[in-house]
Amino acid sequence: MSGTSSTAYKPGSRFGRRTVIGANVAIMIIIAIAVCVIVGYINSRHYHRFDCTASGRFSLTSKTKNLLKGLEKPIIVSTLFNRGDRFTADLFEQVSDILAEYAYQSDKLNIDHIDPIRERTKVEQLAKRINIEQIALNSVIFECEDRSKHADINELIERKFPFNFKGEEVFTAAILAVSQEKQTGIFFTTGHGERSVEDFNPEGLSDIANALKRDNYKVVPLDLLSKKEIPDGCDILVIASPTKGFSTEEVNIIRNYLDGDGKLLVMLEPALGRNKPSGLKELLKNYNVEIRDDAVIYNKVDMPLFGVQTAAEVYVSKDQYQEHKITKDMTNLTTVFFGAIPVNISGTQDVKQGFNVWKLAQAPDQAWGETLVESGKKPENDREVDVQPPLNLIVAVEPADAEVAASIAHGAPAPEPGTASAKGPRLVVFGDADFATNDYTGNYPGNLDIFLNSITWLAQKETQLGISAKPQDVRQAVIKPIQMRVIFWLTVFAIPFIGIAVGGIVWWERRR
Repeated sequence: MSGTSSTAYKPGSRFGRRTVIGANVAIMIIIAIAVCVIVGYINSRHYHRFDCTASGRFSLTSKTKNLLKGLEKPIIVSTLFNRGDRFTADLFEQVSDILAEYAYQSDKLNIDHIDPIRERTKVEQLAKRINIEQIALNSVIFECEDRSKHADINELIERKFPFNFKGEEVFTAAILAVSQEKQTGIFFTTGHGERSVEDFNPEGLSDIANALKRDNYKVVPLDLLSKKEIPDGCDILVIASPTKGFSTEEVNIIRNYLDGDGKLLVMLEPALGRNKPSGLKELLKNYNVEIRDDAVIYNKVDMPLFGVQTAAEVYVSKDQYQEHKITKDMTNLTTVFFGAIPVNISGTQDVKQGFNVWKLAQAPDQAWGETLVESGKKPENDREVDVQPPLNLIVAVEPADAEVAASIAHGAPAPEPGTASAKGPRLVVFGDADFATNDYTGNYPGNLDIFLNSITWLAQKETQLGISAKPQDVRQAVIKPIQMRVIFWLTVFAIPFIGIAVGGIVWWERRR
């Protein structure tokens, strides 16, 4: 019998191993491609953006996000920037970046970047659509139905150093202007020594008025003595620190306004020196709010270099804000009050039924209400005559919802304070007015936010609550002389020497 060789496949043969390896590689490639396709698909359906900057430079504020989520009508945003100029090209890049954030938050925004040099036809169509003869270059135009709002280059850049980009502030205001059919009227009483919205001095309220106008509110002064009524266009009545008392007739006018589902914001000061009692104590007591205008809140503050000092300034932050829609996003901000009075919830029985009173902010535990301010004595907490903590600085009043109360009685969880939808009057009472003046709103952003949030809540525009846009922080590297010398020696001598030393070692090793 002669021997013959067989070419049949054997499991351990070289041909078999190659086939298995090839098949394995092909399967792994198919799996890798499938994973990439699946990840890409998931990424396209669940797109997320992350801001890794320390200051949140590329993030929108909660106020803007809430506004965008509450949009009901589509808004067209058109940009017209000359990208051939270096300065406007850089500005366009910032504008397009922040508008991408806006579009990410709401599908109601349609962004159209128009090149005004190359796309003249689109510019003419836009001008015809908004019924304007000529559109300024380097501007952003917002459209909603038949309303439009322009934001030009002068509004987008702050005119003083460090020339901050104010895109979010301007764009959010523009969206408010075109998305609302009617302006909310805010009437400030006059004739009783109140703070004025037309006063640009440190003690004035001009900054507050400008902020309200940016948010599409109409600011109007109101003299109750001459008008003898509160006009129909008054959506919110503001009483800002009267130094003279309201007459009985005026109080009755305000009472009737509240009975007709009116909205009231009151800022009070101590009735000391030239300040007389406001005459509003009994009116507020009807809504279960009790004020002590004969007491000033003092606070123990640990000041660097000076130790513990007694001050009339009260700092509110973190846990001192109470749970409410107005203060929900303010835990990272500080609000400062000066010469405030205690505003507490009354325990009397002669109050109007069907109202909830919520605490918004409290003074620190070491604060007290000083009743002997004009005695000339150094402020000290005398427990026998002074007002003891806890001391409220702000309270809010809203109608109680009977259906919600019934559901809570049957075991349902209580809703967040400030979310009642029942019709009726709303009030916010501040025990201070200095916090809202130009001197404080410019230095403490939390002061402006808590005022604007109070107005927004009174106007029942809860979807617009949140923190307003802040100027971008400018960070400068401060290098000490010794650090400069270290940098010089490292860059000029140390780093080059390391390269020479390594090269010398390699050369020596090769020679050996």
